[in-house]
Amino acid sequence: MSSARNQTIALMKKLLIAFVLITIAGLGFRLFIALRLPNDEADDGRLYARIALNILDHRSYSIETEEPYTPTLIRVPGYPMFVAGIYRLFGHDNNRAVRLAQALLDTITCWLIALLALAWAPSDWDQNKRRRLLLIALAMAVCCPFPAIYVATILTETCTTLLATACALFASLALKSNNRKKSAGWWMLSGIAGGIATLFRPDSGLFVAAVGFTLAIAGLLRAVCFGKRDSSKRDEVDATRARVLTQTIFSGAMLSLGFLLALAPWTIRNERVFRLFEPIAPAQANMPGEFVPNGYIRWLKTWVDDVKYTEALEWPMDQDQIKIDQMPDYAFDSPEERQQVAELLDRYNNPPGAAQPTPVATVDPSALAPAQNPDTHPPTPPSGDNEDQSSDEADTQDEPDEPDQAEGPKLAGEMTPEVDAGFAELAKQKIIRHPLRYYAIVPMKRAASLWFDTHSQYYPFQGELLPFSGLDTDLHQQYWLPLFMLLTLLYTGLGLGGAWLMWQNKQSRVWLLMLALLIAPRLALLASMENPEPRYVVEFFAFVIAAGSLAMTFLRDRVSALIRRVLRPSPPE
Repeated sequence: MSSARNQTIALMKKLLIAFVLITIAGLGFRLFIALRLPNDEADDGRLYARIALNILDHRSYSIETEEPYTPTLIRVPGYPMFVAGIYRLFGHDNNRAVRLAQALLDTITCWLIALLALAWAPSDWDQNKRRRLLLIALAMAVCCPFPAIYVATILTETCTTLLATACALFASLALKSNNRKKSAGWWMLSGIAGGIATLFRPDSGLFVAAVGFTLAIAGLLRAVCFGKRDSSKRDEVDATRARVLTQTIFSGAMLSLGFLLALAPWTIRNERVFRLFEPIAPAQANMPGEFVPNGYIRWLKTWVDDVKYTEALEWPMDQDQIKIDQMPDYAFDSPEERQQVAELLDRYNNPPGAAQPTPVATVDPSALAPAQNPDTHPPTPPSGDNEDQSSDEADTQDEPDEPDQAEGPKLAGEMTPEVDAGFAELAKQKIIRHPLRYYAIVPMKRAASLWFDTHSQYYPFQGELLPFSGLDTDLHQQYWLPLFMLLTLLYTGLGLGGAWLMWQNKQSRVWLLMLALLIAPRLALLASMENPEPRYVVEFFAFVIAAGSLAMTFLRDRVSALIRRVLRPSPPE
C-alpha cells in the first residue's frame, strides 16, 4: 500500500515538473516573439493605439488626431480599453508593455485549451489517461505558432482567443455539472466571457450562439429521449422531461444574461451619444450616415477569393487609385464586363473636380516642397518600441527626396454613389447569371483560402507558399512556409481525428456538436465577406488543438501498447 502511494506521489511530482517546464517554455517562446519580432505594420493597430491615447489624454473614445475629438463607434471598445489600461500603468505609447502582457495572456490561453480538452475527454478514460491528455494538450497549445505571433502585434487576436476559449470551457463545465447552482454560475460566466470577446471582435458573438445552441439541442434531446426505455411510468417521465426543459431554459437565460451584461455599457453609450441601437459595431466600420460603397463591395464578393485582392482593391479605396490590371481574368465574365469595369474605374480614378497630374518634364522639383500640406498626412501614434524614431525623422525631414518629388503629387480616387451604383448593377447581373457561384462556390473558395493558409502573417518570412518559384530565399521562405503549411495540415488532421473519437463515444457527441458550432457558423460568416484575412480564423485553432489532443492521446496509447507487445518476450515453449 505504501509502495503504491509512493509511486503515485512520484508520478505526480514528475507531472508537475513537466507542466511547469512546458509552461515556462511556452511563456519564454512568447516573450521571445514579443521582444524580438515586434510588428506595428497593421493599420488596425495604429487605430487602436490612437483611440487608447484619446481615452487617456482627452477622455474621448475617438480616432481623431486633433480637436474636437469627435466620438466614434466604428471599433468595439474592448481592445482599445485594454491598451489604454496598459498605457496608464506603464506609460503612454508603451507598446512593448502591451506585447509582454499579451505574451502572458496567451500562455494562460494554453492552459485554458488544455482544460477544455480535459472537459471534452470521454467519460470512460481513467485518471492516468486524463493526465496524459492534459499534458499533451498543453504541449500542443504551447507549440502552435499561429496564435503565438499575435502577441507581437497591436491586434485583438490574443485577447479574443483567450476569451473565446474561456467561453467554451465555462459552457463545457456547465454541461458537465450536476449541481444546478454551479451550472447556472458557469453559464453566466460563459456569457460574460463571450460578451467581452464580442467587445474585442464583433463576430465573437457567434461563439456565444454556438454554446447556446449546444445547450438547447442537448436539452431537447435529453427531454425527447428520456423515458423511451421505460414508458410505463408516464407521469414520472413527463415530470422529468418538464424538469429538464425548465433547467435548459433557465441555463439559457443565465447565458444570455451574462452576455447582455457585458454588452450593455457599450450599447447604452451608443444610444446616448448617437441615438442609435448599436450593441457591437457596424459591419463596414462606418459612422452613422456615412456613405458605404455596398455596390462595389457586392461586386467584389462575386469573385474575390484571396486577401491579396482585398489589399489591392478595397483597402486603398478613396486613398489611392485602383487599376484594372490588378484584377485577375476570372473577375470578369466577359470582355464587355471588363470594359464596363474599366470605365467605372476610370471615373473612380478621375472624379469630377480632381486635379489632373502635371507632366513630370515640366515640374521643378524645388517648387514642390512648399506646396506640401502636412495636414493631408495625419500623424500616427508612435509604436513605443522606436523611441528614436521622431528624432531620426527630424534629422531627415529637410533632406530632399528626389525620386518622390520627381513623381509629382499622388492622386487619390473617389468612390462616388454613381460609380458605386454601376458596380451594384454589374454585381446584380453576375449573381443572376451564376447564383450558385456567388452563394456557394466562391464562399467555399474563401473558406479554403482562410483555413489552408500558411498562417505566417506578421512573421518575418510571411508570404504565400505558391508558386514555389516566387519564394524569397533571403527570408528562407522555402523552409518556413512549407513547415507552417505542414503544421496547418497536422493540426487540422488531428482535430478531425479528435472529432471522430467524439463521434465514436455517444456521451461525447455533445462536444462534437459544440466543436462544429464553434467553427462552422463563424467560418461561413467570414467566407461570405469580401475581405477574407487568414488571421480571422486563428481563434479556431484553440478548439482544433483541444480536439486534436484527444486524437494525439489515443494515438500515443496505441503506439505505446504496440511497442510493449513487440518488446514483450515470448513465453517459453
